[in-house]
Amino acid sequence: MGVLLADARRHPGRVVLTGLAVLVAAFFAAGTLLLGGTLSTTLEARSVVTPASAAAVVRGGDLDAAAVAEIAGTPGVTDAVGVWSGTAPVGGAAGAGSWTLTSDPMTGPLTRLTAPPVAGRLPAADDEVLVSAATAARGNVRPGSVLTVGEGRLTVTGIVDVPGVGTNTIVATPGTVAALGGSLDQVDVAGADPAAAASAVRAQLPTDATVRTGDEQRAAERAGGSATATAVVTGVSVFTGLALVAAMVVVGSTFRILLTQRRTQLALLRCVGARSGDVVRAVLAEAAVSGLVAGVLGAAAAVGVGEIVVAVVGGGPLVVSWGGLAGCVLLAVVATVVAAVGPALAAGRTPPVAALGEAATGEAGTSRRGRRVVVATVAAVVALLLAVPALLGGVGGAPGLVAAAASGMATFAALVALGPLLMSGLAASVGRVVAAVGRAPGRMAVANAGQVPRRTAATVTVLTLGVGLTSALLVGVASVDASAQRSITERLPSAVQVTAADPPSTLAKLAAEPALRVQERGDALLVDPAPGVDDTALRAAVDHALGPASPAVVVYTADVRADLAEELTVLRGVGLGLVGMTVLVAIVGVGVTLTLSVTERTRETGLLRAVGLTRGGVRAMVAWEAACSALAAAVLGVGLGSLYGFLAIRALGLDAGAGSLPVAELATLAAGVVLVAVLAALAPAVRAGRVTPIRALTG
Repeated sequence: MGVLLADARRHPGRVVLTGLAVLVAAFFAAGTLLLGGTLSTTLEARSVVTPASAAAVVRGGDLDAAAVAEIAGTPGVTDAVGVWSGTAPVGGAAGAGSWTLTSDPMTGPLTRLTAPPVAGRLPAADDEVLVSAATAARGNVRPGSVLTVGEGRLTVTGIVDVPGVGTNTIVATPGTVAALGGSLDQVDVAGADPAAAASAVRAQLPTDATVRTGDEQRAAERAGGSATATAVVTGVSVFTGLALVAAMVVVGSTFRILLTQRRTQLALLRCVGARSGDVVRAVLAEAAVSGLVAGVLGAAAAVGVGEIVVAVVGGGPLVVSWGGLAGCVLLAVVATVVAAVGPALAAGRTPPVAALGEAATGEAGTSRRGRRVVVATVAAVVALLLAVPALLGGVGGAPGLVAAAASGMATFAALVALGPLLMSGLAASVGRVVAAVGRAPGRMAVANAGQVPRRTAATVTVLTLGVGLTSALLVGVASVDASAQRSITERLPSAVQVTAADPPSTLAKLAAEPALRVQERGDALLVDPAPGVDDTALRAAVDHALGPASPAVVVYTADVRADLAEELTVLRGVGLGLVGMTVLVAIVGVGVTLTLSVTERTRETGLLRAVGLTRGGVRAMVAWEAACSALAAAVLGVGLGSLYGFLAIRALGLDAGAGSLPVAELATLAAGVVLVAVLAALAPAVRAGRVTPIRALTG
């Protein structure tokens, strides 16, 4: 053990290279931990909307403006403010649409506005309102703008930075929101003694009303924010776990390569008295050191990147749990050791007589064929059993999605077990394409991949996992998009849909515009542009026909589709970011494997140079080897990922629909994976190209 650990100290780069994939996975694990702590703290702070000065709150029951006045007159209560909310049709400066209404007293201890307006001033009368900063940015709204809300007109006096969820928001006094048809959600109560105020209000209200102290309400709001953060972190942790599984496959392959290269050293240790168990323990100790270094570097990188992100994005200080980071480092050590168990056991079987000969490759061939077939068969059966209920619709919702995900992981396990046996099929299919396009370097790349099937299979399976996750995501988003587009077409068959209290009068106004084509369907008016009328002219014609004081609700189909596209873009971006963890680990695995492979084949490369292969040919050979593995992974990953994408949609009870397979996106994904794999092979290829012919004699 001392000999191998001393060797590790002499070659620190090899230690880092061995655990590079684990370093990336540890970075994501630590990042997830930091995300969880910071997100929980931030969401808890933002979820608490009840003012700190609220001694008690009243919710539920048959609350109205009279109840607010009654609560305000209760002994021990110094103030009571109703929190009203609702929606209303809005026209005027920002065009027609339905906006969200929320109330605030604007001043006093129970206001929820924690900062002054970013522009303008607070309202001083009931016909004055504030709008959110997001609303002002989306529309032509500024202090002084006049909005038509319902049948009244409101003047915007200021812009405030309040949380929003993509909808236009008006902040008005409680009386204004109540007059516009809002509902009373909560009554905030101020008092010198919170417990006494809560008790006095509780005694005066009906039993169906819920009265809490302010601290109890704020604690409940804080818990809701924490639950949201927990759900987000749990979802991210699933993908972090997948990245860790991919890293373990890469580390196992890396250790197998390194121990094959050091076969003579291990045999010499056996010659001087080291037992098989000693070699196994020594290799596992080296793996623990590699995992420790990778874990510490990954955790440190996560903290550094987290500080940068928080500084750029804002939202509060980075919450660092040193105990949690220590757990991430420990997880990296355990994962590396577990991944090294198989190679360590193989190293322990190295016979002492191997020290007398050359260290030949120990990865050629496909040993334990029968065992691999059995394991793969069992995993495939489990995958099928898990997929059938979701496929037949017997299990839906979250359980069905979990079953589909578990089926996918079982399929991946079968692929890992059967991988070395599939390499002959790889050479006969993808290998032929590579050999034909790449000519001599391509043929040699395919031959190199076939000589070490376990190594090639490890690279292919990890890449397949990343491509499969990405493909499933793309298919799922495309299916949801197709289903939603059909739903929009059914609900909104025209370019514009107008709902008015007086359909005949509104129909006449719209029909008088030559740029519009109008038809009536029930209570709704369907409006389409006349031939040659663009979207801008269409909107101008509708606004002109309805006028600034119209209470009609106008819905533009193009806006609905744009909102859907924006939401799906966000969903796709978040999903790609999550599965990108696994893809990055897989690409790191390609680079590490090829780097070690080039070192292992130095003498062979020198011989190829001696018989006439140019530096460019050597570099092309290494690049084609990466392309061969990536192309095989692209074919397998796109196929399996598409299948499981449809399965997940089926499990969620959504109709995948015809034409929801994003062929162009999947083809781009496949081409991108091959390109990135080739880019990852550049450094090993350049290194291989530097090998001189004389190395064939001295290597």
